[in-house]
Amino acid sequence: MQTEKAVLGSPLLHDGVAFIGGSDGKFRALDIRTGAIKWSFDQVKGFVSTLPTYYLGNVIFGSWSNGFYALDVKTGKLSWEWNNGQSNRMFSAAACNPVGVNDRIFVVAPDRFMTALDAKKGTVIWREKKDSIRVRESMGLSVNHKFVYVKTMDGDLLGISSTEDKMKVAWKSTLKLPYELTPSAITTNRKLVFVPSHSGLLSAVEAKTGVVVWQYKISNGMVNPVAPNGQNSVIASTMDGKIVSLQF
Repeated sequence: MQTEKAVLGSPLLHDGVAFIGGSDGKFRALDIRTGAIKWSFDQVKGFVSTLPTYYLGNVIFGSWSNGFYALDVKTGKLSWEWNNGQSNRMFSAAACNPVGVNDRIFVVAPDRFMTALDAKKGTVIWREKKDSIRVRESMGLSVNHKFVYVKTMDGDLLGISSTEDKMKVAWKSTLKLPYELTPSAITTNRKLVFVPSHSGLLSAVEAKTGVVVWQYKISNGMVNPVAPNGQNSVIASTMDGKIVSLQF
């Protein structure tokens, strides 16, 4: 399939379909087996550069023009759209992987706000900005769905309650990184939480206690989202082209 501009996003694979956004103002659903276009949504503001999220029948993603969309996975029709109220596109919620849990969609962005949206309507449940919790774009979900993990610009790893009607810190790690900017998603294998950094350092944190179990320096490049490989192994890569398989 030929697109009109470059494709920078990553595909979400779900029920035999690849969902992916491009730089041409379009978001597409492709049959994985044949490559045929199942549907195309052509109202994306700016370009898409991240991995979408599937939740409650919608595929959800942000774009680099302060667009944020929920599309019906079967038809591609717009279920809802949200705007963070910013005019500067650099504040877009476009580099985070949104988290869907407890009928909510959680978003963090470079404007340092964390937002909880109603997953069915796209309306704001709460939206907060705190100087002591300078979120940016890196986030993830705990296995028990109690916490939405966020990494702050000050190098803290926090678990925000997924059920409260405010931004409540329910879990905190002992991890303390230097000034931190990488948007890479936080992943977990149940026992450990894997935290990427922009300096090539990968940290593994005990999911129950928040204690740092180990750290591994891959390179000086940004660490991409980590792929857990069973209970005792992960595969990690960095922006400067290195890839490693770590056993622990």
